[in-house]
Amino acid sequence: MSNHNWKQYFDKKAEVHGASVKSSDYFNEKSFFMQRENTLRFLGPCKGKVILDAGCGVGAFSEPLVEHNIVYGVDFSEKSLEFAAARGLKTMPGDLTALTFEDGKFDVVVCNGVIQLIDQYEDVIKELARVTKRGGTLLVETLNRNSLQRKLLKLFEKDKKFDRMFEMNELQSVFKKYGFEHIEFLHIYHPFHFVTQGTGQGALANQFSTSFAIKGSKAK
Repeated sequence: MSNHNWKQYFDKKAEVHGASVKSSDYFNEKSFFMQRENTLRFLGPCKGKVILDAGCGVGAFSEPLVEHNIVYGVDFSEKSLEFAAARGLKTMPGDLTALTFEDGKFDVVVCNGVIQLIDQYEDVIKELARVTKRGGTLLVETLNRNSLQRKLLKLFEKDKKFDRMFEMNELQSVFKKYGFEHIEFLHIYHPFHFVTQGTGQGALANQFSTSFAIKGSKAK
C-alpha cells in the first residue's frame, strides 16, 4: 500500500480501537506486550534521555519510557497521535524520510514494526541516523524474510499486507552505511516468549525467528 493508504488504514484502526494495541497490527495483545517487554529489555536502561519513537502509532510501545524520559512521537496517522499524546508523548505528524528535527537531537531512536510499510525504508534509516546523536542508539524492529514460519504463512494468507520483509545482514549493512557500530540483534520467535540475542545472525535464528530487532551505536 502507498503511504496515503497506510495513513487511512491506521486512522481507521485508531477510530475503531482507540488507544488499544489493536490499533496496531500485532497478532494479538499478548503478542504485543511480550514483544514490547523483550524489545525494551534489549534496548537497555533509559533514564533522563531524549527519545524518538518513529512511527509511534497510539504510543503503546514507548509508553513505559515516558516516566523517566522525554519521548517524542512521529506518525502519519493523526488519529493515532491523539492517543499517543494522551500517553504522554510529545507528538507531531510527519514523514519519517523528512523529519523536522535538528541533527543529533535524540539520545535514543526506536522504530518498531514500521519499515516494512515504507518502500523507501533506507531513506527512513538514513533520516533516523541523522537525528541520532553521536554515541546514541538506534533500534529498529521488523519482520524476518528468512523465517520458515512466515514463508508458510504467505502460502495461505493471500491478502497478506506485509509483503516487505528483511534479511538481518541487509539491515546490518544499512546501519553500517549510516555510521552505526557495536551492532546487535534480538531474535523473536512468535508465539513463544523466549528470545535470543547476539552480534551475529546464526543459522537457527535466521530460519526460525519470525521477527528481529537490530540496534547500534552511532559512531562518535
